[in-house]
Amino acid sequence: MDIINFILAISPIALVLIGIMLLKMPASKIAPIALLWGMFLAIAVFNINDLTLKEQIVTLDASVWKGIKEGFKIVVMIFGAFTILNSLKYTGAIEDVKAAITNISGTDRRVQLVIVGCFVPIFLEGAAGAGAPAALVAPFLVALGFNPITSIVIALLGDCVSTCWGGAGLTTINGGAALVTAGLSTPGLNSAMAGHYTSIALILVPFMAVLIAFGPKGFKGVVHYLLFAGVSAGAAMFCLSNFVGPEITSLGTGLIAVILSVIFIKIVPIKTPEEFKFVQESTGVRKYSAFQALSSYVYMIILIPLVRYGVPALFPANGFATMCLFGYISWVDAVIFICAMLGCLTLKMAGKDIKAVMNQTSKTLTPVMITMGSLLCLSYIMQSPATGMMSTVAKTIAAIVGPAYPAAAVFIGSFGSFITGTGLGSNIMFAGMHIEASQLLGINPIVVFGGQNAAGSLGNLICPNNIVAACATVDQVGNEGQVMKQSFKAFGVILVLYMVLSMVYTYMLYSGFGM
Repeated sequence: MDIINFILAISPIALVLIGIMLLKMPASKIAPIALLWGMFLAIAVFNINDLTLKEQIVTLDASVWKGIKEGFKIVVMIFGAFTILNSLKYTGAIEDVKAAITNISGTDRRVQLVIVGCFVPIFLEGAAGAGAPAALVAPFLVALGFNPITSIVIALLGDCVSTCWGGAGLTTINGGAALVTAGLSTPGLNSAMAGHYTSIALILVPFMAVLIAFGPKGFKGVVHYLLFAGVSAGAAMFCLSNFVGPEITSLGTGLIAVILSVIFIKIVPIKTPEEFKFVQESTGVRKYSAFQALSSYVYMIILIPLVRYGVPALFPANGFATMCLFGYISWVDAVIFICAMLGCLTLKMAGKDIKAVMNQTSKTLTPVMITMGSLLCLSYIMQSPATGMMSTVAKTIAAIVGPAYPAAAVFIGSFGSFITGTGLGSNIMFAGMHIEASQLLGINPIVVFGGQNAAGSLGNLICPNNIVAACATVDQVGNEGQVMKQSFKAFGVILVLYMVLSMVYTYMLYSGFGM
């Protein structure tokens, strides 16, 4: 019976995967079907509290409305990000963006891919989180001439090692609160152990990005840079997570990695084959300066950290609470939209032109709203204590694996963020279960939670919510299956790495960590 419940509990997610990847259905069509199936299961099978039908409907209604509201907030963020891209295309500033990036990162497209696609998302994750990095970076890569599908995959890959800290470390601080409350750990220890996992994976990310975008031939003449980029970024993440703390690990890692890469390519020559050279199309006299062309992104780099850290510092009593009055992502939505409007003004767009760009952007967002709302509603139904569907999946896995539980915790962590769309949601959901399992098995809960935390970050790479959001910003709605197929390859490599590390760390290297 437990296996049957496990299969039924996981079936809505399997339905989403089959629909997108095998049947090649648009996410906007399969997501509502999966939601209806999940609602049926919640009523007919997973009524664990023996609620009446009326009580069940009330519970489901709350989950559905929460999903719709949270989906709307994500769509607002997408609207701001997509408005930036459309304004650059509308004005022709997109060509000046390419020229500006070339001046900073050189003419090697592989270097551009690593700096913009792998390291900028890490910075944005620390500054804002909430799905913003991939939604903002994918259009940037498209502007540089990369394939839209590849751009989405790379942006998600760059972000997948840093979301275990999220905006200002909240994913680790709040997500690991159960261990702190139980007196088993501290936010600093939780951050340090997460860094032991993610810093290793980060070394591989530049290589994986180049392989995805260019294939094995892409390594020609650039291995020394990729090795430097991966090792230096991984070292920065390790040091910040272990010796500074969770609040600035992601933001600091991204910033340091970009700076070191720019310095490296200025000092160490890279022999770029012709096929990998970035060739700027000659458009005559540049229409906009580098600042004007990149202004929306410059404003974000300034305003997002300024608002995130400045408002709570100026108003310590209630500043952050006020920012999050309508949910954490709301302030991110507002800042990105403001930056989009400031960018339009900096490009000297007239009011009618701004309106035209916004109308163009709005036309693409209806299927996105349907998809995001459906997936989030399903997520909240599965997470609900009234259904216990998510708990059923995790506990069944834990019961099967026994001493291999540290590796299972990695899988559970990635599964949690795949469903919820956030590493924070995954951590909050499963931290208590990991504590209980660790105590029963006599293993270190800090190390186990570190694997959970790192894998929760990784799950964002294949999360349908994130893929749908990123697809919307580069006009690829309906092509989510292609993105997911490419993303799964990188996901599988890093997942196996984390599983191996979790076993080695738990039973060999860090069995007494923090104890």
